[in-house]
Amino acid sequence: MSVQTWFSSGEMVAQPGAQLTLPLSIQNLRQSAESYTVVPAGLSASWTAIERSSITLFGGSQDVVDVVVTPPEVPTTSAGPTVIAVRVIPLSEPDDTVVAEIVLAIQPFDDRRIVSLQPVQRARHRATYEFMVENHGNELASCRLKLVDTSERVDGLFDPPAVGVAPGEASLVRFKAKARRGFFRRATRTLDFEVEAEQQGHDPAIASMSLVQPPTIPGAAIVRALTIAALLGGLAAAWFGVIRPEIRDAATDLVDERIAELTPAPVDGATPAPATTAVDSDEAAVETVTADDGDGEPSFIRLTVDAPILGTADASQPIGEGITFDLTDIRVENSLNDTGIAQLFINGVQVYQWSLSNIRGQYFEPRITPIRLQPGDNLTFSVKCDAKGATSTADTCSTRINIGGRTRPAL
Repeated sequence: MSVQTWFSSGEMVAQPGAQLTLPLSIQNLRQSAESYTVVPAGLSASWTAIERSSITLFGGSQDVVDVVVTPPEVPTTSAGPTVIAVRVIPLSEPDDTVVAEIVLAIQPFDDRRIVSLQPVQRARHRATYEFMVENHGNELASCRLKLVDTSERVDGLFDPPAVGVAPGEASLVRFKAKARRGFFRRATRTLDFEVEAEQQGHDPAIASMSLVQPPTIPGAAIVRALTIAALLGGLAAAWFGVIRPEIRDAATDLVDERIAELTPAPVDGATPAPATTAVDSDEAAVETVTADDGDGEPSFIRLTVDAPILGTADASQPIGEGITFDLTDIRVENSLNDTGIAQLFINGVQVYQWSLSNIRGQYFEPRITPIRLQPGDNLTFSVKCDAKGATSTADTCSTRINIGGRTRPAL
């Protein structure tokens, strides 16, 4: 054997996604100079990079080469002991190749997500939601499903109530939701809640959902019923308060006139009986006109933010002079599956916040009650980039938002 090689450290601990530098010592056992090629070997060769892949040593001398190991943060990087191997090949005698090995203890990491297939459901009392519990970590996820509703207006059952998800796999869960109160509603009601996949000693995965309840008795029907009741009450009041007394008075006057005709003329000096006259009554018609203001013109605002990794960036759009904008719906686009936080501000006040980890492709956010923006109001879309998507080749998180609504002239 003409060469000897060894790692200077013992067993090491490696965290997936982080770099680890291992010093490798190489000694030339021959009396003459020799050149060597240093290459990674074994199943972990794709993780390993050699600082100097070619070195030359004089006879009896030795040198140290840095071996950089970067276990990828993917589900296929199994937690536990893994052997890192490096092959040193003498150029003059390739058959004298030696291999140096070291054991790395790969640490487990968590990356659990809930992807909702129906984040918003419209129903009177009951609805069924489907969502995926995904495990992007490198160890088994044994999660119990939990409903989080601080208003205590939603109840339901999970099918199944707990799931075990292997690394890189996903499991389908159904949640049968039921509204607890509010059997009689005049207007549409939105119940917001969250579902959580939790495991002791691990961070939970959370997803937001909504149950939109239509009115049981529409407000327009109540207005029509009250209008009809008011008309009937007015007619009754007019009959008993005006028409009927007038008819009675007219009949009384006619009787008095007939009696006066049959009564003999008074003697001289007597006071004649007063004459009575009947008064005719006509009913006036009242016409009610309802104005139609119109729905405004459809309009869209599109904002694009390219945030640097571990940084924050934003984009703004003011509302033009002389118009108002009624915000009715929002669509957030995360086509590269980046991770981070996206926020929407109106005049510096936060109105929405989304976790990009839970948005795969795009996410639609409808508004039951529009938000009205006045001339000069400012819309700001801010993105905090934690990490770019696995398929992204850019150095930023590229996120877009489409804000839909209607514009109309300001009063």
